[in-house]
Amino acid sequence: MMAPLPPLAEQRRIVSRIDELFSRIEAGERAIAAARMDLKRYRKAVLKAAVTGALTEDWRATHKPKETGEALLARILKERRAAWEAAEIAKLKAKGKPTPKTEADKAKLCARYVEAVAPNIDGLPAIAAGWVWANSQILGEVSGGLTKNAKRREIATTRPYLRVANVYENRLELDEVHEIGVKASELGRLTLKSGDLLFVEGNGSADQIGRVALWRGEIPGCVHQNHLIKLRPLLLDQSKWVMQWMMSGYGREQINLVSSSTSGLHTLSISKIEQLPIPLPPADEQTEIVSRVEEALSRAGAAEATLDAQTRAARTLKQSILKAAFSGRLVPQDPNDEPASELLRRVKETM
Repeated sequence: MMAPLPPLAEQRRIVSRIDELFSRIEAGERAIAAARMDLKRYRKAVLKAAVTGALTEDWRATHKPKETGEALLARILKERRAAWEAAEIAKLKAKGKPTPKTEADKAKLCARYVEAVAPNIDGLPAIAAGWVWANSQILGEVSGGLTKNAKRREIATTRPYLRVANVYENRLELDEVHEIGVKASELGRLTLKSGDLLFVEGNGSADQIGRVALWRGEIPGCVHQNHLIKLRPLLLDQSKWVMQWMMSGYGREQINLVSSSTSGLHTLSISKIEQLPIPLPPADEQTEIVSRVEEALSRAGAAEATLDAQTRAARTLKQSILKAAFSGRLVPQDPNDEPASELLRRVKETM
C-alpha cells in the first residue's frame, strides 16, 4: 500500500497540529454530551412537574376549573357504563336475539356489568388538589391485536398493520408498514382510531417494555398486531394527557412494576395495562398541561437537533483535518527540513 511520506520534521508538526485541533473538537464533543444530559434531565423534570400538578400551580391560582377531577371521573364512569350497555345490545342484535324492551329487561342486562376496580395508590406521588386517581380500565378500553399466521394469507381483504418495529417511545416509524389479511368481523376491534395509545407488549427487556406512542390516524384503515396493546380512552381528548403520564418517570415506574416477573423477564398484558394508575386532573387543566409540555418538549427537540448537527459537523471536521494532513495542506512546509527521500534512505539502511 502506497502512503505519502513527508519529511520527519513536518510529520512532527502535522501530528502536533492534529493533536491540537482534535483536542479542541473533543472538548466541544464533551460539551455536546453534557448538553444532551441536561436536555434529558430537563425533559424528566418537565414531565414530573406536569403529572404532579407543579407545572400548572400558577394556572390553578387564577383559574377555577369547570369540572373537578372527581366530577370528571364520575362522568367517565357513567360513559363507561353506557358504552358497555350499547356494546351488549349491539351483540344481541348481531346474533338476532331480542334486545331489552322493559326496565326489568334492562336491569337484567345491567346486572352483568362489572364495575372498574379502583387503582391501588400505595407508593404513588402526591397530586394536586382537585385531582383524583383512576386507571386505564376506568379511562378507556384496553384490547389486543391480531395474531400473524399462515391462514391470514388466504384472506382476500388486506389492511396495513403496525408491528413492534413501528412503535417507539412517543414516536411512530412508518417508513416500512406491512399488510396482512383481516376478516371483516375483526375490523371493528382491530382498526386504529386517532387518539389510540399503543403499548409494546415486551421482549423481556425492562428498558424496552411498554414503549408507548400515540396514533394520530396517519394511515387510514390501519390495524395492529397482538404484540401491541391498545388503550382507547373513552374521552379521546385525554389521549395526550395519558401519554404524558406514561412517559414520565412515575408512569415508567408503574409500567416496570406491573411488567416484572419472578423469572426476571418483563412482559405486559391487557390485564396489566388495565391496572396502570393514572392521575386525573380537571379537563381544562389537562388541556393546559398538555400545551405547556408540548411546548417545552418542542424546544428540547429543537435544541437536540442543533446538537445533532454539531455532532455531525465535528465528525466532518475531523475527517477534513485528516484529509488536509495527508495531502500536505495542514501545516506549512519548511524548505530547511531534511528531504523525505533522505529519511527513506536511512530507513532502508536499517532494514
